[in-house]
Amino acid sequence: MRERPHRPAWLANFRREPDRTAALASYAQLAGRYEQTTLPIRHARQRALDLLALQPGETVFDLACGAGAILAALSERVGPQGQVFGIEQSPEMAAQASHAAAGCANVRLLCEPVETFRSPAMADAAILCYTHDVLQSPQALANLLAQLRPGARISVAGFCLLPAWGAPVNAWALWRARHYLSTWRGLRAPWLLLRQACPDLRLVERYHVGTGYLAVASVGGRPTDHAGAVDDPT
Repeated sequence: MRERPHRPAWLANFRREPDRTAALASYAQLAGRYEQTTLPIRHARQRALDLLALQPGETVFDLACGAGAILAALSERVGPQGQVFGIEQSPEMAAQASHAAAGCANVRLLCEPVETFRSPAMADAAILCYTHDVLQSPQALANLLAQLRPGARISVAGFCLLPAWGAPVNAWALWRARHYLSTWRGLRAPWLLLRQACPDLRLVERYHVGTGYLAVASVGGRPTDHAGAVDDPT
C-alpha cells in the first residue's frame, strides 16, 4: 500500500474529530521543551486552578495534565488527605509529569487517554488546561463526567478563535497552536460539548487578545442565561 504523504500540522488539523495517533506523535516531539514553549499560558493555568476553589481532603483530576506544571499546586491545595490524579495519554509527557510531581505522595499519574481512563476514586473537581482535543471528544467527556461526583466543579482554560473580524489574529494563533491539538474543529466555541452536559457553564474571562478563555461549570448544574459571561458567542 502506498503511504500517504506527510502533511504539515496546519493542514492535517482540518479533521472532523481529534486524532490520538497524531496527538501522540506531536507530544512525543514536544515533551522535552513543552514547559518552555507554554510559558504564555502560566497565568491561565493559575487562574483555572484558583477558580476550582479546592478544599483539603478533596479528590481532583488534572485532565491531559501534560508535563504536570500544576500537579504540585493541586497536591498542596487538597492536602495530605486529598488525592490528585493526573491523566495523560502521552508516555513522554507523563514521564515529565511524574518528575514534576516527585515528592507529592498524594499524586498519582494515569498514562491513559481521557476516553478510557479509570480512576480508583470519584473526583470532587476537575481541571482542563488547554485540552482542546478532550473538549471535542464526546467519549472523553462522557468518561470524565461518569467519574465526577454530583456537584463536582470543573474549570477550563483554553484556546479559541475570534469572530471573522479577528482573522489576522486568528491566523497567528492557529500557527502557534498547530502542534498542540489535532483538530481545528470547534475553535469558535470549544466549550459547547461540555455545556451540553453541564448547562451552567459560563465564561469568566478572555485573554490573549480574546484567543484564550476561562470557563467554569459544575456536574448537574442548572442551565443559566449566561448572565455575566464574558464575550460568549453562544
